[in-house]
Amino acid sequence: MTEFNHKLKNFVHTLALFLCMGVILSLVGFILAGVDGILWAAFLGVLILVISPNISPAFIFSMYGGRLLSAGNAPGLYQITQELSARADLPKPPELYYLPSRLMNAFSVGTSKNSAIGLSDALLNTLTTREVMAVLAHEISHIQHHDVRVMTYADVLNRITNTLSLTGFLLTFLNLPLYFLGLVTISWLALGVLIVAPTIMSFLQLSLSRMKEFNADRQAVLLTGDPEGLAMALAKLDVYESSILDILFGRGHKGSIPSVLRTHPSTEERIKQLLSLKESSIQTLKHSNHDRFDIPVHYQESIRNPRRHLGGFWY
Repeated sequence: MTEFNHKLKNFVHTLALFLCMGVILSLVGFILAGVDGILWAAFLGVLILVISPNISPAFIFSMYGGRLLSAGNAPGLYQITQELSARADLPKPPELYYLPSRLMNAFSVGTSKNSAIGLSDALLNTLTTREVMAVLAHEISHIQHHDVRVMTYADVLNRITNTLSLTGFLLTFLNLPLYFLGLVTISWLALGVLIVAPTIMSFLQLSLSRMKEFNADRQAVLLTGDPEGLAMALAKLDVYESSILDILFGRGHKGSIPSVLRTHPSTEERIKQLLSLKESSIQTLKHSNHDRFDIPVHYQESIRNPRRHLGGFWY
C-alpha cells in the first residue's frame, strides 16, 4: 500500500467515525429537545472545540506536577527532538517536560505550533537512548498529524453525549410519578437510545484512538528508520505496566480486558506491524543501545508513587 493510499484510508476511516459520532449526538439532542436540542449540542461542541486548542501545554503538565526541561538540562533529548521535528516538518519543536512519576508514560499535548511532550521519570530511567528516541518520534507523529486535536474533538463529542444522556435519564426519572398517574407518556424507544448512545460513542472513540496509535507507530518509523527501536520500547512498556498492575490488581487482569475496550492496540499486534516495516530505506538516526539520558537530580525530588483519581487515571 502506497503512503498516499494509507493516508487516504486513514482519512476516510476518521471521517466515517466522526460522522457516526455526529449522528448519535444529533439523535440524542433531538430526543431531548427536538431541533433545538441538535442546535444546542452543536453550539456547545463548537464552543469547547474553540477553547480547547488554546489551553496552554504548561497548564496541562502542571496538573501532573511536570517540570519544563531546558536545552541546558537535557541537551541530548532536545537535540533528538529538534532533528525529529525537522524530519516531521514541524514549524516549532515541542517543549519537553519531566513527569515525576514511577509509571512509564509519555504523551503529547498542544498543536503543531505550540506543543509539548511529557516523559516520566520511570521511562527515562528504564529505556535506552534508542528506545526514548523511538518514543519521541511516536509522540511527534501524533503532533504532526494533529492527533491531539482529533482525539480532543472525539472526547468532546463523547462527553456531550454522556451529559445529554444523563439529562434525559434525570428528566425521565422526574416524570415517572406523572407517568404512573397517566398525565405524561414516556417513549421507551427514546429511553433505549439514551441508554446505548454513550456506550456506542465510547466504542467509536476507542476505535479512533487505536487507529491513531497504529498510524503514529508507522510514522515514527518513517522519522527514525528504526522499527526495532520502537518495538523494544513497547515491549518494555508492556512488561513494566503488567508488573505494576499485577501488584495493584492481581494477576490475570490484562487478559480479561477485551481489545474493543482498550485505548491502545495490543502490544503484540503493534510489534508485529512494526517489524513488518523492517526493510525501510529511511536513513536511521544515530542512537545508543545502552546509554540513557541524565536528568538533573533536583528534578527527581518530587517523584510520585502511582495514585488513583476519581476518573480512574493513574500517574
